[in-house]
Amino acid sequence: MDWLCNILGSTAVITVLSGVLIFVVGQIFIEFVMRPVQKYKELKADAAFCLRFYRSKFRNCTVDEAAQRSAKEMAAKFIAYAQEKPWFLFATRKTMLLECCEKFTVLSHCVARDNENFEKARDCEEKIVKNLNLFWSS
Repeated sequence: MDWLCNILGSTAVITVLSGVLIFVVGQIFIEFVMRPVQKYKELKADAAFCLRFYRSKFRNCTVDEAAQRSAKEMAAKFIAYAQEKPWFLFATRKTMLLECCEKFTVLSHCVARDNENFEKARDCEEKIVKNLNLFWSS
């Protein structure tokens, strides 16, 4: 430690430099680890809300513009997150995110017009719940 003090001049300089270094490392950790994880959790919460709020519309393939818009928004959010997801977040695979996007797109088509794709809609909902490990009750 004495040799470092001789080079830098005093322990105050070392203290300031170590404080700056800790701050920078903390900000990098927040930006590249914590924010993507938080964003993923928010995405899961939005998906759970959409699936639960419009469940009867999706399951019965009832024409509903709000349900269609909400499912399209969720599909767009999933594909956007898949594009910006950091490579080191292994808990969220891009294939899983893209599959959720696809399933929300199918759900949006189920409530867009009169059709009877009840099984398809139910399958899509179950796949999304399984992929995202959502807490769910029937």
